Amino acid sequence: MKKFLLMLLTAVLTVCFFAGCKKNADYLSYVSEKRDNIYLYADDSLEIRIYTSQRENPYSADGIKGDMTSLCEIYVRLPENHDDVAVKVDAVEGEMNYKAVENCYYLSFSDALKKKESVTVTLSYGGNSAEYKAASVLDDGIISCEDAVKCAVEHGKELFASLTDGNIFLGEIYVRLLYDDGCYYYVGVCDRNKKITAYLVDGERGKVIASHEK
Repeated sequence: MKKFLLMLLTAVLTVCFFAGCKKNADYLSYVSEKRDNIYLYADDSLEIRIYTSQRENPYSADGIKGDMTSLCEIYVRLPENHDDVAVKVDAVEGEMNYKAVENCYYLSFSDALKKKESVTVTLSYGGNSAEYKAASVLDDGIISCEDAVKCAVEHGKELFASLTDGNIFLGEIYVRLLYDDGCYYYVGVCDRNKKITAYLVDGERGKVIASHEK
């Protein structure tokens, strides 16, 4: 009887030991792109969108997270095309490039804008210059990038489990704030075979509302 109890105790301790050693991957540490804010101004004649992100550099969809750097992207749509369009946001300024496919002007720079409710944008074109106030689309009811990733992990349990080896995640994660009459998050999971599974998360409800594989 004593021998049986000893064997049982040993088995229980062994299970407890391995259970204690088991770790879950910290999925947030595998985020290789995080767009966490959008500043927007729009009227009948023009639109300004500013995206602030942290992204791996060089950027590569290979399932492996690289070194991260800050990135700010500015998109401007005007009622008509101009040869020279310049923009200034905070202390950063420069000449914008025209993107014919998207019919907009574009400028990016490796710098981080301080997160705030709005930023002042100065646009110069056609011999004129004007200031605009671009407001953040975020408010107190919108979940964070981190919470959006957690929603995807909960929704896609089987996928994340299949790509997790102990406390190592065999992939990389993209999370991008989107805005279209409301806030949403794109959460993309890229494995080592470059297969991407994407989730669309409602920014207010904190729920996955669509998913897609490619």
